[in-house]
Amino acid sequence: MMKKFINSAKYMALGIFCTLGLAVVAQTNGTLEMTSLSSNNVPQGPSLAPVVVDFRHDIQNLTFGTVFQQNTPQLLMTTNFRNQQYTGLTLGDMTTGMTFGAGTSSSTGGIVQEPLPYYIYTAFGATLVQPPQNGMFITSPSATPVANYQANGFGVGMDPEATQNGTDGGNFDYNFGMAVYTTVEPLFRNGSAKDGRFYYGDLVFTFSRPVINPVLHVGGLGGSYTFQPIGGGPRQISYFTSELELQNSGVTSTFMAGNENLNVSGNNILNSSTNPNGGSYDDGTTLNGFSTYGAATGSVRLNGTFTEIVYKVYVKGSPNSDFNFSKDQADILGADRNPVNGDLFYVAFSLDKPTQQISGSVFNDADGLTDNNINTSAAVANPKTNAGGLFANLLNSAGDVVAVTAVSPEGVYLFDNVTPGTYTVQLTTNAGTVGSVAPATQLPTGWANTGENGSTSPGNVAGDDGTIDGQSAQIVVSLTDVKAEVNFGIERLPESVDFTTIVPKPVVGTVYTLNNTGPNLFPILSGSDPEDMPTSGILTGKSVQISTLPTNSTLRYNGVAVTTGQIIENFDPSLLQILITSSTVGSTSTEFTYAYVDAAGKPDPVPNTYTIDWQGVLPVTLSSFTANGINCTAVLNFKTTSELNTDRFEIEVSTNAGNVYAKATSITAAGNSTTERNYSYNFAMQTGYTYLFRLKLVDKDGNFSYSNVQKVSCDGKILITLSPNPVKGQFFLQGLSTGKNIIAVYTASGQRVVNEIISAQQGYVDVSTLKAGMYLVRIVDQDGKATSLQIIKD
Repeated sequence: MMKKFINSAKYMALGIFCTLGLAVVAQTNGTLEMTSLSSNNVPQGPSLAPVVVDFRHDIQNLTFGTVFQQNTPQLLMTTNFRNQQYTGLTLGDMTTGMTFGAGTSSSTGGIVQEPLPYYIYTAFGATLVQPPQNGMFITSPSATPVANYQANGFGVGMDPEATQNGTDGGNFDYNFGMAVYTTVEPLFRNGSAKDGRFYYGDLVFTFSRPVINPVLHVGGLGGSYTFQPIGGGPRQISYFTSELELQNSGVTSTFMAGNENLNVSGNNILNSSTNPNGGSYDDGTTLNGFSTYGAATGSVRLNGTFTEIVYKVYVKGSPNSDFNFSKDQADILGADRNPVNGDLFYVAFSLDKPTQQISGSVFNDADGLTDNNINTSAAVANPKTNAGGLFANLLNSAGDVVAVTAVSPEGVYLFDNVTPGTYTVQLTTNAGTVGSVAPATQLPTGWANTGENGSTSPGNVAGDDGTIDGQSAQIVVSLTDVKAEVNFGIERLPESVDFTTIVPKPVVGTVYTLNNTGPNLFPILSGSDPEDMPTSGILTGKSVQISTLPTNSTLRYNGVAVTTGQIIENFDPSLLQILITSSTVGSTSTEFTYAYVDAAGKPDPVPNTYTIDWQGVLPVTLSSFTANGINCTAVLNFKTTSELNTDRFEIEVSTNAGNVYAKATSITAAGNSTTERNYSYNFAMQTGYTYLFRLKLVDKDGNFSYSNVQKVSCDGKILITLSPNPVKGQFFLQGLSTGKNIIAVYTASGQRVVNEIISAQQGYVDVSTLKAGMYLVRIVDQDGKATSLQIIKD
């Protein structure tokens, strides 16, 4: 009777306060709150499923006797868990450290640990011991904060007491919230210190459109566990509490109302009680000999504009605890009790009902308008950003600034109490001056606009206003209009990489493939992009724009000359080549510029240079170089149209795919010539090998360059074969005539270095002492028939 009388007295006092004290509430349009009508048929937990609620309009913002109305346009909030730290638990249906709709099970529960099922979304604080009182809360963010409830009276606007006293009936409604439970069982199992503080995960609130200065209501942060030891003795108790740490940057928090245990420290919501417990007020009673008062309860305003609010959830113990958090079944008096322990608390939000608003988000739009949507990329929601310092300027039809707001660190903006009229929103790094002409539209260095959303209705977010200029289409605001989704798309620009490769002096007709293969290892076009490829890498499969072409050579892709500004999609480096032409004669390098084009179709604004460099000008114009196999002879022909200070041409040959070349012969050049010159050389080959030939063009000053490579094989038959070739120690001659065979080996200059007489059965000739190079092997049989072969000594 006394408890009921006290509550009735509070209602009388509250009624007087609301009648006389509404002046403390600056807003006159009421508030948006979470009520029993906000969500239909939310089941009991434990549950990890997101909870979606619809805010209802409290016209009078009273504590009780309120009729809530449907709000237009609808505002939804989704509550979810993220980054759960304690998983894989075996507590019945509860498998994680945090859950919706669960609570500490009875001390007379069964042997199997399982939390009690509670409603996930229910009357605010309905299942708590000594539950929250109406006066511990303030729902309107524009109201004046009040001091400590226990010392100085009431807040206003929140009604969690209705279900306790049955005073609300008929068409009246009362406030609801999400029931969140943090079990301490994993701390007990891990042997965690009883006075420690432990991170459990994140509690995430996501709004369907930007909101300004929302008020968070928490009820019952705190809990305890009392147990009777086996064999009797005094009861023992463990104290613990959940605590919340705001993760949004650039935000401040304001204490609005609450009991004496609610402590707002910076952006942290803490319990200041030395013995945290489940009760929000002290009615003088005890449970099992202990007072249950010690929970933190009240309202905290978040100052800023949000679409997502993230709190880290911690569980903190107390040094006053008799043990660390929980007990085993074996420790408890009675063999059939093994309860689940933890902290059950409630959370809810409220805010002033907007009158005329314009709001939106700035999206980091990785693929631009390739999907005709700045809000998503490849059907995945784009992240939001303020790019390090953006402002939204509200412009009237004359182009003058009427309001300015900073884009929040979260990447959203909101204009409140907008006078009816026609407007546009400008996104820029320049904060406008109210009453002045709009400043220049620009983004931070390295960013580019991808589009502006033409929609002003929640949920209608696809498309673009038609002009990518950092300014929205016109927005007409009427009385009670709330214009949402006036969104902007921006993205960071890609970077390309400069390359310089030094090569031997080339000749006309040389083709370089820029794919990091071959003797010169030309680098592959490379770059980076914050959205598409944060770490610099090759651009295979990406898009590349050829910004400028080489002036003295030909750049080809897939065999076709590239044009200035051409964009190559799905780039394949094996198809990009530079052809040295007659225009290169007299040059010491050739180059072109290119730009990485990202998924949004934006090229690097500063193209980078790809350079191929060599020492000295090209001395020879080599118009042709051919190799043809006739029987087992490689007939080599080459032609020059001009020679400048040329000393000689060395013909080099390889039989191991170009890994090692050896000089076959040297041919004296004309030196200086402006007329066509023809040169030739015959090279004896063996069957079973593929020969690669190249020219080394040597100047009188010692500089040299290489020609392209020609390939030819022996397609005839010879009587004597030699293997291996190239040779390291011995080579074997097959097909020798019977009797004696004279084997002589000569250097390229004609010096005889080996002279042996061997039989057909012997067949081996040792050349291990010879230096690496090209040698002539001459075989003369007993009939005087001579055969000449060439070997390469490794």
